[in-house]
Amino acid sequence: MVGNNLSANSETGQELLVEYVRPYSFQQVLDHLRPRLTPGIEHVEDNIYSRVTVEDGNTKIFRVEDANDGQHLRVIVTSASGDDFTAEIERLRYLFAVDENPALPVAHLSQDSFIGHLVAERPWLRVPRCWDPFETSVRIIVGQQISVAAASTISGRIATQLGLQVPGDCGLNRIFPSAEVLAEADLDGLGLTERRKATIQNFSQAVAEGLIDFKPSENIDELQERWSVLPGIGPWTAQVSAMRVLGHDDAWPSSDLGILRSINRLTSDELNPKQLEDRSTIWKPFRSWVAQHLWQAPEVLRSTQ
Repeated sequence: MVGNNLSANSETGQELLVEYVRPYSFQQVLDHLRPRLTPGIEHVEDNIYSRVTVEDGNTKIFRVEDANDGQHLRVIVTSASGDDFTAEIERLRYLFAVDENPALPVAHLSQDSFIGHLVAERPWLRVPRCWDPFETSVRIIVGQQISVAAASTISGRIATQLGLQVPGDCGLNRIFPSAEVLAEADLDGLGLTERRKATIQNFSQAVAEGLIDFKPSENIDELQERWSVLPGIGPWTAQVSAMRVLGHDDAWPSSDLGILRSINRLTSDELNPKQLEDRSTIWKPFRSWVAQHLWQAPEVLRSTQ
């Protein structure tokens, strides 16, 4: 793993340089995160990602930007005390996927007739992961069958109405509610369907009771089978969670409408989910990377702007 270097104590907080495996594009990861932010918890402005967290009553704000030296991200930590923040830096490293080496997926995928040109043109692309496993899993459940923007809005309502309020700036003043809180919470008035409310509460209860954990599993099929026991958790939710939360490189949400639209825009084929699932076997064991390429394909992004 590449390292962290204490750079300086700036006027706005303690500054660190976080090294990444090259090639890397901070802008690509930021472009993925920006529309998926949870208001009150995280924020992007002027190409700076910010997030608030709290530990033992001490609020910390982390700001991440490109150091523009071709080697590092710059992290500025604002905190009222001199507490250690090694754990939070590791979370940021995971979220921004700075330790992942894109060389292997590039070598495997760049000659593919469907998506090879995307991979060859963007050898720096990463699969962004997550800051908090439970928070991201709930965000994925909220996002079932609705737009990215709508899911972020509802996630922000959950944070605002049910999360812990903390002192912060730039609207960063909430901590996402715990599994124990959401399992017992009144979810009315948040914009959730009755089915989605039940799914969130059942999932939260399972996490609170330890029936679902977030330990990486080598077998995605076993993970999907375990999670899908819960009503409302299907293959799409399990696969996206395997990708974002558990860091699997070969997760594949074949029913995802964004992936289907993307592949059908990039080719002359009109594939259905079953055909796409069959076609995807050639992309193993890097289908998470293929999904990210398809979600962020320039041709697709232009068509939706």
